[in-house]
Amino acid sequence: MNLLLSRFSIVALLFGASQAMAAPDLVVVNAKITNSSGQTYTALSVENGKFSAFSQDAQQLLADADSATQVIDAKGQRLIPGINDSHMHVTRGGRFYNLETRWEGITSLKEGLAMLEAQAKRTPKGQWVRVIGGFSPYQFEEKRLPTPQELTDIAPNTPVFVLHLYSGGVLNKKGLEALGIDKDTQAPKGSVIERDATGNPTGVLLAQPNPMILYKTIAALPQLSANEQLNSSRQFYRKLLSLGVTSVVDAGGGGHTFPEDYTASETLAKLGELPIRVSNYLFPQVPNKEMVSFATWMSKYETNQNQHIHLDNGYVIEGGGELLTYKASDYENFRASRPELPGEAEDALEEVIRLHLLQQWPFRLHATYDQSITRILNVLEHIHSTQPVDSVRWIIDHAETVSDENLERIKALGGSIAVQGRMAFAGEDFVERYGAEQAKRTPPIKQMLSAGITVGLGTDGTRVSSFNPWATYYWAVSGKTVGGFDLGTEHVDRLTALKLFTQGSAALSGEENVKGILRPGFYADFAILNHDILTVSEKALLNTQAQLTVVDGNVVFADRQQYPELATPIESAEPAWSPVNFSQQR
Repeated sequence: MNLLLSRFSIVALLFGASQAMAAPDLVVVNAKITNSSGQTYTALSVENGKFSAFSQDAQQLLADADSATQVIDAKGQRLIPGINDSHMHVTRGGRFYNLETRWEGITSLKEGLAMLEAQAKRTPKGQWVRVIGGFSPYQFEEKRLPTPQELTDIAPNTPVFVLHLYSGGVLNKKGLEALGIDKDTQAPKGSVIERDATGNPTGVLLAQPNPMILYKTIAALPQLSANEQLNSSRQFYRKLLSLGVTSVVDAGGGGHTFPEDYTASETLAKLGELPIRVSNYLFPQVPNKEMVSFATWMSKYETNQNQHIHLDNGYVIEGGGELLTYKASDYENFRASRPELPGEAEDALEEVIRLHLLQQWPFRLHATYDQSITRILNVLEHIHSTQPVDSVRWIIDHAETVSDENLERIKALGGSIAVQGRMAFAGEDFVERYGAEQAKRTPPIKQMLSAGITVGLGTDGTRVSSFNPWATYYWAVSGKTVGGFDLGTEHVDRLTALKLFTQGSAALSGEENVKGILRPGFYADFAILNHDILTVSEKALLNTQAQLTVVDGNVVFADRQQYPELATPIESAEPAWSPVNFSQQR
């Protein structure tokens, strides 16, 4: 018997040794690596799409390599887990990316207008020049938005629309004509069409605070064909990879109907060409029909059913939200007064949450203001007495003005919070309306963490803020807006912010045991950056780029200057006049 056991032991040892000695698929050397515990390394290895080892001695890992092992020199640069944006409208962003001129990072309105003027000259008749959010007027030297006349001057024959977050928009003369907005046009309730002394529209549209007029304007603009949307989505995902983003939790969005408008991203997933991992929350489009939408989706789809042929958790339905019911959703427009939820909000919300719990679907709820959060929590506590809400993952989105009392209530019910860098783009407006003192705890990230709540960082791109995660990271660690205004926020340290953008976000999608951490056995999703985000100046953080991005152990983006041998040809954007072909959006 002992002889038999010893033979089995020898076989097991030999098998284990052969497994340990398997050659890695990839080894990265000469890197700056800091894991979530603060331990530092200079090298890592990857096997079968997962991290297999970390070391301070690259030779230890190279000793196991063979001729098939890919070796990448990080050239002394910072290596981080891939950024996981826990709240972005990525599938919608991909649909429109090729049509949009982006103002991220530009520092003067003069430059922005020059971009629009150049784009107007190549935009064919029947098409528009558009900037659809993602910027702040305070990032400009001029500290203001363009006027309708300025847009008319640079594009007298082409319609132009500039969306400022979800606060307002500016149209030129041709834009007003194309949309048929005139003296007799009525704005939707809660929205305003600015008029001159004679009653004619000026070209300025305002959310007061309802952004429906902005939604309607965007929806009225020409869209891309199905093939162009596929190309546009590839362009957008490539842009995200160039910023070190490897995962996104998609929060649905207005004017973005599931499943019809998700076709481009879904097609990429089924072809195995979607280069990042996407978890989708579904957002109903028709007020008072939310229960019908969710019941239909729940009868047809299972949560976490992967549609990506190559990536684990590559393209899945995660749950419902960020909007569950229109009656229980506030707005994020700090240029207007805080909205009050209607009296029937609680009944509508209870019905749809109970359905999610019955079907065991995770859910997330858009709530900017503490007053809205209080009423949402009243509903959740009522439900919890008969139907435990902590039986699924649930998330409060945004929570800019959440109180300490409500943080304790969220914790008690097992909720999490998804925080975005919206104050980086609207902080000045918030201070003007609510004061500098309130801005210091908006949102109170440190208090959330002290309360023991799971927090994930995100951008809320592409409209009410930029999709660039480094603008959010900059705000989180500095307390400053993209315009450089110091909000005095009790910001977090840089390693903590990185954890929230990786480990924290993974927890919000139930993937905390497989991604977001530099640890053996976790997905080999990571990025090598152009500078060390843990030590560079605050201002430099806004210029952070990936030199190399890896998903599932495969290089999916390489900077053409730093890694020419790994860079792939850049596909031209369609249509040929797309602003992507003439800008740094690529």
